[in-house]
Amino acid sequence: MALANNSITNEIKKTDVALQLFEAYSAMSCCFINDQLVQEAMLPGLRYLRQDLSQLAPEREEVMSSMIKEYEAKLDASKSLERSPSQSVSPTPGGNAEDVRARVMSKIKDTTSKAHIPNIFMRKK
Repeated sequence: MALANNSITNEIKKTDVALQLFEAYSAMSCCFINDQLVQEAMLPGLRYLRQDLSQLAPEREEVMSSMIKEYEAKLDASKSLERSPSQSVSPTPGGNAEDVRARVMSKIKDTTSKAHIPNIFMRKK
């Protein structure tokens, strides 16, 4: 939609759509969005919208640039985590989360078995 709006010649309509897109992207920036969607949809749309806003509402261009930088930093951070040798990356999309859950659950079990729950509330003499 941002790409289509970028080529509209009617300035009033273009401004109205650009401001509505600005509000929508601002609201979406508070949500979790996976990296693929950020890379394939959000960033290109934000870049087109920044072009429009630079002409139509220059006071909002700085906010758009900041949003773009935040999404780019998010992508860079997740890519560096994927390349990190200390992280085990599973070939299945849900496999990594399942491994983490299993490790956390095993640590919880280990901790609760070592803790002497009834003795916690006893006063030392």
